[in-house]
Amino acid sequence: MKIKIPYYSIINIFLPGLMFTGSVILLFLGDVKILANAITEVDSVGLEIVITVSIFAIAYEVGYVLHRLGAAVAEPILKKVFGWVDYNDFVLAGKIGVKAYEKLDMLSREYGFARTQIALFVVLSVFTGICMQWWLMAGCFICTVLLILTARSFMKKTQTAVAQYLAD
Repeated sequence: MKIKIPYYSIINIFLPGLMFTGSVILLFLGDVKILANAITEVDSVGLEIVITVSIFAIAYEVGYVLHRLGAAVAEPILKKVFGWVDYNDFVLAGKIGVKAYEKLDMLSREYGFARTQIALFVVLSVFTGICMQWWLMAGCFICTVLLILTARSFMKKTQTAVAQYLAD
């Protein structure tokens, strides 16, 4: 069986999910150690493999939820604050030529990645706040602001590129 996972899914779904899962494990390290000790007491061959595969599956699902959260919550806010090009203009500009399509595709992917990362760090800010890890919460908040500025940059570049390609 040949399994193909698109690059976009790895970067935009799996890695944020893995980051979130790893961060939560670190936040609740004491509880995780207790769970790990309980698991190691169960003398089962292959249990580590099952747990590892389960963690990767959970990370992917968490990443998918973060990705959708970014699309459903962060994107409308970003579009309202920073503006966005009309979808039909975006598609039309992408059909002009290979160069236009490649540039708009790259800008769109980078914007989507920033949007997912915004969702990730907002949720991590909430979790670190719940755990009263104030310095981690501040770090997550700074990352959120940085990623909002990054998304704004990609949005502005996309608007400029679409206007340029449609004007030509």
